[in-house]
Amino acid sequence: MARFVETLVWWVVLCGLWLLTLSTFPTPELVAAVAVSLPCAAAATVARRAVGASWRVRPGWARWLPPLPVAVLADTVRVLAAVLRRPVVRGERGRLLRVAPRPESDKRYAATQRALAVVVLSLSPGSVVVGADDDPGRDGDELLLHVLADGPPRMNEVIER
Repeated sequence: MARFVETLVWWVVLCGLWLLTLSTFPTPELVAAVAVSLPCAAAATVARRAVGASWRVRPGWARWLPPLPVAVLADTVRVLAAVLRRPVVRGERGRLLRVAPRPESDKRYAATQRALAVVVLSLSPGSVVVGADDDPGRDGDELLLHVLADGPPRMNEVIER
């Protein structure tokens, strides 16, 4: 029963993602979304179980979400303003930041925290995660963030708190 529920959740999420990419909803697209997302959901369920991964989410991570729409809007304006002001000159490519999410005390949550931090940091058009360091000799994971447009709100600061 648990596999069925997991596959159903994947199916709904994947079908929803497909539909988010559409500007209109013609019947062939709806049929394709439903039909194609089902085998992908089954494959996701099998793959997750094969690697023994789990997605344990802490409710406290929801604090990352409220500043996200503001960051996306602000970064969109900053990036468009930079492009309209002048084209990007070779060598002007933003800057790299090392971001260290607050270390997770329970290791069962660490992989999920890292994956969600990568998604949240990359959702804004002014930044993208380009690398990750999970050296076991260090205290926690570090993410390498490329920042093109910088300004408040800084999602890297939200993740690090």
